[in-house]
Amino acid sequence: MVSEGTAFLDPAGRVLAADEAFGALVGAGPGADLRSAAAFRNGVRERLEDFLAGRGPAVLSVPGAGDSPGLELERLAHGHGVLLRARPSGGDAVPSREYALQAVSLARLAGSVAHEVKNPLNAMVLQLALLSDKIAAASDPLSAACAGNLTSLKNQIARVNEVIRRYLDVADPPQATGFDAGAMVADAASLFGHEARRRRLALTCEAAPGVLRAAGDPARAARLLLGLFWRAVTSTPAEGRLLARAAASGDEVVLSIEHAAGRGEPDLAWMDGIVSDGAAAMGGRLEAAADAGIVRVALVLPKERSS
Repeated sequence: MVSEGTAFLDPAGRVLAADEAFGALVGAGPGADLRSAAAFRNGVRERLEDFLAGRGPAVLSVPGAGDSPGLELERLAHGHGVLLRARPSGGDAVPSREYALQAVSLARLAGSVAHEVKNPLNAMVLQLALLSDKIAAASDPLSAACAGNLTSLKNQIARVNEVIRRYLDVADPPQATGFDAGAMVADAASLFGHEARRRRLALTCEAAPGVLRAAGDPARAARLLLGLFWRAVTSTPAEGRLLARAAASGDEVVLSIEHAAGRGEPDLAWMDGIVSDGAAAMGGRLEAAADAGIVRVALVLPKERSS
């Protein structure tokens, strides 16, 4: 989650959402025009225009007035809006790029760990099979009792293997120019099952693997879909329902999530721009709508062409 001192602005510089720390530092809360804030009236406005347009350095230094300390604005994301982080000059300056680096590194590390876990699991399955054969050859009551325990162990190992398989297919898919859309949605929904249960949400999935294929980079599509899932899960009120689907619509594939409207996390407001840009780069688009207390977001991508 982005730290305190953040705000999301439209391209014109109007603050759409901001936390208290941002308002206190910059003097511009929700609804304000950042360009009219006191800190930006003298000698900074021209640089501010370029900064908000995504041009130039990602950090803008603003000198203080009189005895007031200066501040720094860091541009975290730019697309259909601008995500900014404010901090006092000389304060905590850990760049967001380091958090991005950490996220990429941890994702790669998790994929490596998952592969490492699969090896001993497969070895355990083999050993259990050998034990089962030995027990089956015996005829005493203890052998019969152990057989049930071994079956239970094999079932639990298979369950762990399936979770790891789903994770690897979504988090670290092989390079390709198309992917199984139904499998991706089903795997992502399964991975979010525990979080949904923890939040007392009913998560269902209508996506069949092997039926529908979408064009594009599967790794990129997975990143966008995981972001949409996370925001849907975290913004759905307790006892709410979520429905994930993969469906065809003409020459397009629609990966959608419907959920009860709730109070979302303001720090996730920047996601729409990221997903929109990513979908557009894949020849698709992001659709979002809300009606009668139901929010629907969809990643729409072209179908994979038959070779």
